Amino acid sequence: MSGGEKMQPEDLQVLQKSLLFANLEVTELLHCLQARKCIYHKEQILFHAGEKVTCLGIVLKGRINTVSEDFLGNRAIVWSMGPGQIFCDAFSCTQSQRLPVSLVAQMESEVLLIEIERILHTCNKNCPDHARLQSNLMQILAEKYATLSQKVVHLSGRTTRHKLLSYFSEQAKQAGSKTFTIPFNQQELADYLFLERSGVSTELNRLKKAGILLVKDGYFTLCLPKSYGE
Repeated sequence: MSGGEKMQPEDLQVLQKSLLFANLEVTELLHCLQARKCIYHKEQILFHAGEKVTCLGIVLKGRINTVSEDFLGNRAIVWSMGPGQIFCDAFSCTQSQRLPVSLVAQMESEVLLIEIERILHTCNKNCPDHARLQSNLMQILAEKYATLSQKVVHLSGRTTRHKLLSYFSEQAKQAGSKTFTIPFNQQELADYLFLERSGVSTELNRLKKAGILLVKDGYFTLCLPKSYGE
């Protein structure tokens, strides 16, 4: 490690479970990569839209959102990353492209930053772990493309109800259960699906009254009838 905050045992546990460091010796690689740990406060901006980035980040604690904002101040959450997930991977790889979004801490968060050049180019030791690290990065990029495609499906819904149910259905599928949690509050959910908060609030109440959605103590339960999309 070089600079930044000191890594804790729980940080290493998060990295060991992450896709980037899957089946790798984390401690040795961190020294090789000269990674640095940083702490960000709620709503603090990590990177601004328009910046060029040369490093990718891994969330150790908290949550980081990619936020798009137009000149009128309208915000939309394009992506949201929790512990073990990475950000700025694609844009740090290209380096010729500037960020179209800002990276913002949704809450008090800790991240690990790694210069992309140290991943793309093998070290002097030419260790096999480095090659596996590059392979893991390619896998992550492929999976992110698939996830982005899924978000396009959510956004293609004709109505607020269709968009919400598409998103909730995907969350239930990922949880492997009709009962699940989501990483957003109501405003953030509206931003993520490019909807107005008032419209989301109204539709959530309708879904609850119809018995399609149950909400209790932060948990959502989806009870979809066969004809929910009609």
